[in-house]
Amino acid sequence: MNLKKLYIVVLAIIAPVLSFAQGNIVKEVDSYVAKGAYEKAQDILLKAIKVNPSLELRDKLGVVYSYQLKWDNAIEIYQELTKEAPKSVKYQFRYSGALAKKAQSSGKFKAFMLLGRIKDGFRKTITLDANHIGAHWALIDLYVTLPGIAGGSKAKAYQYAEKLKKISPLDGYLALGYIYEYDDEPEKSEKSYLKALSYLEEGDFDRNQLHYQIGKVCAEYAMKLDKGIFHMQEYIANYSVMDGVPLEWAYYRLAKLYRKKKDKEQALVWVNKALINKPNFKPALKEQEIIRAL
Repeated sequence: MNLKKLYIVVLAIIAPVLSFAQGNIVKEVDSYVAKGAYEKAQDILLKAIKVNPSLELRDKLGVVYSYQLKWDNAIEIYQELTKEAPKSVKYQFRYSGALAKKAQSSGKFKAFMLLGRIKDGFRKTITLDANHIGAHWALIDLYVTLPGIAGGSKAKAYQYAEKLKKISPLDGYLALGYIYEYDDEPEKSEKSYLKALSYLEEGDFDRNQLHYQIGKVCAEYAMKLDKGIFHMQEYIANYSVMDGVPLEWAYYRLAKLYRKKKDKEQALVWVNKALINKPNFKPALKEQEIIRAL
């Protein structure tokens, strides 16, 4: 038997074993992640990858690094994966997201240096999947929040929001409301948010961020308060660092929802949770005063 045939035979024998072992490793890692034991999950994956450096295990390691805010490690992992699987939408989006998180946690100069790669990454995600909602939102957020000198552009933000509206009317109108807020056009913002809520039953809630956005709108505009409470509680229950908005903001929004429902007791519970997370959180301190005065 020549070497090529021997390799094929050996591979046929060990492939099912490796696949079974990988499945068990992923389950074990997921159980530790669910408990918040990220370092343990990381150690298991690093050892497993030495034996079987599969795309799935390395992707899982990138996620675990992200949970720990180890953005440099996550970037390294996903940069490799995008090279090995250049048509993977998932790897491209996660690579771009890790770059964006790195920029947020860096100084202004470092963040500025990363902006080009971040934009290119999210644009490439959309090239791979024209209907990718997360990448549209990411670009909208960048173009809205960046100053013009750093590449911000309200016009481009509106363009992406219009495209997003065709993919998901709920997301599209939420995005338009968000942009109008930054543009200081409260009437247009409220109109867009009201339109978004009319599509509420059609929402794709696989993305936890959408729960937060809906809850926020309901809180700020005192609309569909019960729906707002439900969605904000869903955001909190399913929260991970990858969702972007810290928990203290979700607690604060939930307190505001309960306050507008005239439920002082629950409002105080949630605003106090926000202040436990972040004692000098000014919006929550102001909300606490309003609630106490009820």
